[in-house]
Amino acid sequence: MEQKIGVKPKARGAKSEAEPQDNEAPKPVGELSFEQAMAELERVVAALESNDAPLADSLAAYQRGAALMRHAQAILSHVEAEIEVVEAGQSATLSRAELIAQIKD
Repeated sequence: MEQKIGVKPKARGAKSEAEPQDNEAPKPVGELSFEQAMAELERVVAALESNDAPLADSLAAYQRGAALMRHAQAILSHVEAEIEVVEAGQSATLSRAELIAQIKD
């Protein structure tokens, strides 16, 4: 296999483009895809289970994890509603605002 000079192959378990580097702030939760949110949530849970962080950092990680979970659930709810629309044979797609209004009712 040919390798370009200065280009290292991605190591197994290396961070993907969606993962923040150590020196950059994480993306706002609302900008993450479902897959990105779930991957980050798995990392947060693993970090919390390791018990290596100070209490304040653990609390911040827990709060981020809770926000990630809510975001992923909202995406799933949106997809479930879209599936119901398709199954009902309706051609219109629901906006996020319409879905939220339906959920609150």
